[in-house]
Amino acid sequence: MWKREGAMKRGYFYLLISCMVVLFAGCGGKGGGNGVGTANSKDYVYKAEEIALEGLNDNSSLRDFYIKDEKMYYTIQEWKEEGSLITVVNSGIDGSDAQSFQMELGANCYFSYFVPDGQGNYYLIYEEYIEEGIDTENYTFQDDYYLMKLDSSGKEVWRQLLSGDGQNGYWVNWMRMLADGRIAVAGQEEIVFYDQDGNADGKVKLDEGLDGGVYFLRDGTAYVYAYEEKTGKALLKKLDLDTGKADGNYEIPGGMNRYSLYPGADCDFMLIGNGGIYSYNLGDKEVKKLMDFIDSDINSSYLYNLNAISEKEFYGMINDDTTGEESLMKFTKVEPKDVKDKTVLTLACNYLDWNVRKYVVEFNKTNPDYRVRIVDYSQYNTDEDYTIGVTRLNTDIVSGKMPDILLLSNELPVESYKAKGLFEDLYPYMDKDEEIQREDYFSNILKSYENDGKLYSLFPSFVIHTVAGKTSEVGTERGWTLDDLNALMAAKPEGTEVFPEATRDSMLYYSMEMSGSQFIDWKSGKCDFNSKGFISLLEFVKNFPETLPDDYYDNPLRGSYDGWFRNGDVLLCRMVLDSFYNYNYTKKGTFGEDITLIGFPNEGGMGSVISVEMELAMSSKSKNKEGAWQFLRYFLMDEYQENLTYGWPISMKHVEALGKKAMEKPFYEDENGNKVEYDDYCFINGAEIVISPMTQAEVDEVVGFLQSVEEHSGNNQELINIITEEAAPYFAGQKNVNEVADIIQNRVQIYVNENR
Repeated sequence: MWKREGAMKRGYFYLLISCMVVLFAGCGGKGGGNGVGTANSKDYVYKAEEIALEGLNDNSSLRDFYIKDEKMYYTIQEWKEEGSLITVVNSGIDGSDAQSFQMELGANCYFSYFVPDGQGNYYLIYEEYIEEGIDTENYTFQDDYYLMKLDSSGKEVWRQLLSGDGQNGYWVNWMRMLADGRIAVAGQEEIVFYDQDGNADGKVKLDEGLDGGVYFLRDGTAYVYAYEEKTGKALLKKLDLDTGKADGNYEIPGGMNRYSLYPGADCDFMLIGNGGIYSYNLGDKEVKKLMDFIDSDINSSYLYNLNAISEKEFYGMINDDTTGEESLMKFTKVEPKDVKDKTVLTLACNYLDWNVRKYVVEFNKTNPDYRVRIVDYSQYNTDEDYTIGVTRLNTDIVSGKMPDILLLSNELPVESYKAKGLFEDLYPYMDKDEEIQREDYFSNILKSYENDGKLYSLFPSFVIHTVAGKTSEVGTERGWTLDDLNALMAAKPEGTEVFPEATRDSMLYYSMEMSGSQFIDWKSGKCDFNSKGFISLLEFVKNFPETLPDDYYDNPLRGSYDGWFRNGDVLLCRMVLDSFYNYNYTKKGTFGEDITLIGFPNEGGMGSVISVEMELAMSSKSKNKEGAWQFLRYFLMDEYQENLTYGWPISMKHVEALGKKAMEKPFYEDENGNKVEYDDYCFINGAEIVISPMTQAEVDEVVGFLQSVEEHSGNNQELINIITEEAAPYFAGQKNVNEVADIIQNRVQIYVNENR
């Protein structure tokens, strides 16, 4: 449905959900490859060809697309100052013999569910949205939906008001021309039928429990989405449109919510999801994978408006992730024998990082010798259990089925993998690479992730988790202890908070993320969770409330949240330092004076930790290490480092370049190409606060801080789960702190021993 921004109706939301799926690339299939559950990468390759469309330009967008009776129909929308211009085109499937007409739509007029009847006529839903009044007391609106018929020239034949009386709150869930010639329009409560002259021809309500999401086969048979509360399963049921009743239970393998469904040609349904396109026949126990997006070098996050000619030829619309351009594409099966032979590198993960996905496509297109094949283990997760994928990945790894490249995550026992020698040291590859010099990168960040002088993973960017406070309150030195913090809080007025929005659970998680590494030495295997330092930490966490008060955000005695730090109501800010702007805003906006990045209270360090946003490792057993390095090295190169959208580049020169920008005023270019500077500002306590550009001294301070942090965050999820579980009886007053600390020490020691 074509809507102005901000006025999208619920019906359009449902349409998008059914037509677009974010695709997490996965391999599917069984066997082959490097023993990690991959199928032959040649089996799912399709050739993608862009279809040139009449009327599509930089100022317009492709909307509807249909193939019917060997003809192709599509609509293009171009927004104007008042309303929009719609171009309706029909042609042969190859684009020949194109015929078109245009429609002018006024302001606040929209149309959707454009359907050709194959006889030269078109049916559509037309909406007029009328607003009157400028304030809440006098404001009124009317939102009318019509079913319309146009002839082949675009002339209106008739229109029928759908809601009966123009009632507000009505919307259209779907509209379709049925095989018997009737037009079915589904509102919120019922389906109404019309003949081709616009006359009402009956109505029906769906049985209770059927939510109205209807899917049609090629022959017009309807199936409806149904949620079975007893089992928690999403099912398809065959729907009788004349009675509103449905029967049969069809469960799509893996879960219906994984896919967008479209009518098939050689099958019941074509499915889009999990990195590719699948076919499915109702009642089958498996879906059949047809096309893999990455194997086909398609750089798109989703495909929609799928129209199948056969399982070997189909059409659909994509949005290119790199250019942002929308295109209509034809996809044609490439036989495995015709796919160029390349050495296949397997990259395994539990959920795929977006940047990795984009580069895999580019690498596969351009590298003459290697292709990367992705195995995303999240494909094995279910709605009932989201841990199946990571469990299966870990099982494969420890049983010897190690991929060439592994995308690491917090759910994996990474330290165990390193201790077992599963990863390749990357320093020799960096040193041998003529375009890479170790000294060009943050040495402290690299060192933090070393094991006995070896670097077992590569990470292109990082952030620093720290704690900020007013220098006038916490001093100029970085790093402090819990005793220091407690002494400072003792001198503060009653009601002063240490951190904002802090509950006991959130602070336990945060404290372990920030200081948990001081209690484990993975090299020696020694744990220290019954030490005085950890016991003091548990006692500190217990002081926080279990939940926040109901009036936490609107207590008139505290004022608004944006002024708490300036007013002294809250002492410290938990901070993810990811940019110069982040520091500058915290100093000049949040606190309004000099700040110290003092870190979290810590017995043995400065209390700030490094966290990498993406981490990749190479298998020490890979037979294609040079190929794996060709892939990995890209993330250290200028092309990637200078285009990061979040976090600090690990390249020193690119951080320096960001520092220079931070010392400039923000600007834009006017219509004549002139540079126009402006002030950045925020509102604190109702006042406008100018955020001035940084000085060289401020930039140097931040860079110096980045270079000083030596520890990385301790966010092993399994360890945090153990500590959270065993600390609960202490927080509930059921056990004393020493008893709980001993239990945690014992459990964590066992875990560490098993995973070294």
